[in-house]
Amino acid sequence: MPFSQNARRKIIVREIKVDKVLDINEHVDGGWFWTKYSAAPYMGCQYGCTYCFLREDMYRLNVKNKITKNLEDPFSQFIRVRINAPEILDKELPLVPKDIIVTGDYQPIENKFKLSRKMLEVCLKHEFPTLIIAKSPLILRDLDVIKRISEKSWACVVFSISSTSKSHRESFEPFASSIESRFMIMKRFSEAGIYTGTALMPIFPFITDSDENLETIVGKTKENGGKFILAGGLVLSDSQAEAFYMSLEKYNKSLVEKYKLIYGNQFSPQDNSWAVIGRKVRELCKKYGLDYRIKRFIPDTPLLVNKRIVEQLFLKVYEMELNEENEESIFRYRKLAWFIDEFKEPISNLASGKILIDRLKTDKNLSKIEKILSERRLFN
Repeated sequence: MPFSQNARRKIIVREIKVDKVLDINEHVDGGWFWTKYSAAPYMGCQYGCTYCFLREDMYRLNVKNKITKNLEDPFSQFIRVRINAPEILDKELPLVPKDIIVTGDYQPIENKFKLSRKMLEVCLKHEFPTLIIAKSPLILRDLDVIKRISEKSWACVVFSISSTSKSHRESFEPFASSIESRFMIMKRFSEAGIYTGTALMPIFPFITDSDENLETIVGKTKENGGKFILAGGLVLSDSQAEAFYMSLEKYNKSLVEKYKLIYGNQFSPQDNSWAVIGRKVRELCKKYGLDYRIKRFIPDTPLLVNKRIVEQLFLKVYEMELNEENEESIFRYRKLAWFIDEFKEPISNLASGKILIDRLKTDKNLSKIEKILSERRLFN
């Protein structure tokens, strides 16, 4: 295990006030969580998952200063609490178009500050569709608020589960709750009518990519009322890679060289291992009657047709990735999906459709995909 398992390890908490809490993605997270916005009440995470992408240097959560110099893992032991986050979010949400926001953070410190609940109440107030990614049973406390969000707009609770092995959890998620508890909570949310499922990510090469593990998780998701599996591979970058390799060496030293062979110094595997695993998960989902992508929440607005087309285009992108098709072609579909998603007029309207076609013809990055529109008969 990379970091001490001492339950009484030192945790330093700092309360801070912020002027901004809402982060806006340049593009919607198409084909994955479908989020446009995110808002985090805490900076740093007590769970200490060694693979967490938030460990990357760009997020500035692995703080190294005189306050943290004696901490074994500043990422999980130095927690900054945005005590005014709900109030700031309440001011920011009315200023942006309504779209899916990911928020909520149920690490142990939430027991004291209850900021996640307050932020969910802000999302409810402004009727924003909301997605929560969880590992902790504490989220059950807020089932009532999440249910009301679901009734007013849309709510989705995603449980992060990559293995059913206790040794894997202790090595790579040293302070997270048990896998059994996550499935138990999933069942409670499903019974309450909340859209829920599993983020089967990251899938670890040589560790959690076995047929047995994949099918066990898919099967348990179905058994506990989950509606989807969202599978994703492991990525490695700067400080996050360091933390992961430290835990990998203690888990199984012989795997380190294998990982370095397939990753090199790159962000993702340089072979086709992810496509192979993705295809396996897709077939397992079909076998168990689950979706292998999250269904996009699409409100009944004049842009409904645009959004439905975008959902299908991003599904096409994912299928092309799994089938290992030409990267340039994949990029064209992704670019088209982003473009339609951000188009301000209903493209079911013939005039708007013509405007879009003209725009495609004049953009050198999009001109080759004009025939995609024609083949799909979007404007007929």
